[in-house]
Amino acid sequence: MKETEDKSQQTRRNKNTEGTGLNWKFICRVSGSMLALESLFIFATSGVSIYYKESPLAFILSGIITLACGLAIALPTKMHNRIKVISKRESCISVTLTWFLFTVFGSLPFLLSREIPLPADAFFETSSGITTTGASILTNIEELSKGMLLWRQLLQWLGGMGIIVFSLAILPLMGGEAAQLFDAESSGLTHDKFRPRVVQMAKRLWGIYLTLTVVLIFLLTLGGMDIFDAVCHAFSTISTGGYSTKQASLAYWDSVYLETIICVFMVIGAINFSLYYFLIKGQFKKFFKDEELRWFLCIILICSLVVTFGLFYQNNRLIDSFRLAIFQVISIFTTTGFATGDFCDWGPFYCILFLLLMVVCGCAGSTSGGLKTIRAVVLIKNTFSEFARLLNPRAIIPVRLNGHALSFGVVQRLMAFVFLYIFIIFFSWGVLILSGMPFMDAMGAAVTAISNVGPGFGENSPSGSFAGISDFAKWYMSLLMIVGRLEIFTALVLFTPNFWKE
Repeated sequence: MKETEDKSQQTRRNKNTEGTGLNWKFICRVSGSMLALESLFIFATSGVSIYYKESPLAFILSGIITLACGLAIALPTKMHNRIKVISKRESCISVTLTWFLFTVFGSLPFLLSREIPLPADAFFETSSGITTTGASILTNIEELSKGMLLWRQLLQWLGGMGIIVFSLAILPLMGGEAAQLFDAESSGLTHDKFRPRVVQMAKRLWGIYLTLTVVLIFLLTLGGMDIFDAVCHAFSTISTGGYSTKQASLAYWDSVYLETIICVFMVIGAINFSLYYFLIKGQFKKFFKDEELRWFLCIILICSLVVTFGLFYQNNRLIDSFRLAIFQVISIFTTTGFATGDFCDWGPFYCILFLLLMVVCGCAGSTSGGLKTIRAVVLIKNTFSEFARLLNPRAIIPVRLNGHALSFGVVQRLMAFVFLYIFIIFFSWGVLILSGMPFMDAMGAAVTAISNVGPGFGENSPSGSFAGISDFAKWYMSLLMIVGRLEIFTALVLFTPNFWKE
């Protein structure tokens, strides 16, 4: 019976594929639907411009262009039969193409309004937003109109949970094997997956995400932010994006209350969202006993204390040292990138410490980028297991996570990911140096782009911007942000020869 079903599925796939064996109609349907969805958010943002008596023309034109292109791509596939089986190849192409097109068309409002007139700058700003990186080429953010400020923040909010996950929640008419799209968009080592129908799961994730956003908006208004700034910072906080409406970032308000609330929600955004599902279901043990979560919180605590006593030793008041330390540690480790101080001014030791935090970052299944804490934990455990195997060659010593033994294949894929991640950092470091960036600036730029963190070193530190880098470096970093957001394999597998073979 199983063999008969497999043959029927293969027959159905063969009927619906052309050329290379890829179902391009499905790919076009996904990409076109996402552009149509993006146009709705662009049109919605034009309403903000109208409310603040600004010209909405750039948003209206951008929305029309985006909608027209989306429909032109998607409509020819409308009457096509729903495809029940799609391959990993189609998933990877659909997700990568969607993120790229979303970035291209998302930059139109900046270009058409001339508020960011250069294509390299507009693409960089949009890519940084949609990937929740938070790096910026702007040197005076307050010069932007209210509509453009909100559009930057909205890009981050949409990218935080993932535009593909969003599509699964509200566009089930796309058809196809939704689970494969979800896995391609949120690839990487995960654990304790709750797997009802993927569309239902996407709705629950976005329900949690939206609820947290609304709660944060309310709390920020209590701290003195006006409703516009509260909405914008709620979008960029829960998405761990880091864009602000002020050039001085959170330091503009100089409020202990606001910094505390944002610290809490940066941590919330960097925790595996599936744990919140278990928490809502009353499965408290799964939340509080999660090994990755415990490591994540311990790293924040230890690094905050180290930085606190280091700053205190530099003749700062203890309370001020702790306030600076915990905010910057959380901001960088969660890949948010808000700033209340510049760690590059504190000394070389702090640059190294924050560089390590920029590499590891938050939890799997969260809005954070980076290597992820869970991979670092497994890597450390596997290293100690290797020592044990050297002493006991015949012993079977598995790597355990949350009490479960990980298979050799999982550990092997993790090692491959870590190698590729480190290789890309060093390769990009060299590329950015050749593009004219200083030695340490290039290192910081490479790490912050692939990890989707935001600030770098030198001229690109939390108190600076990326305005001074070359156009080539901006294009390269923009693509690097997208690759990092898709956790490397999903995007780079497209460039392997075997991927395109039937």
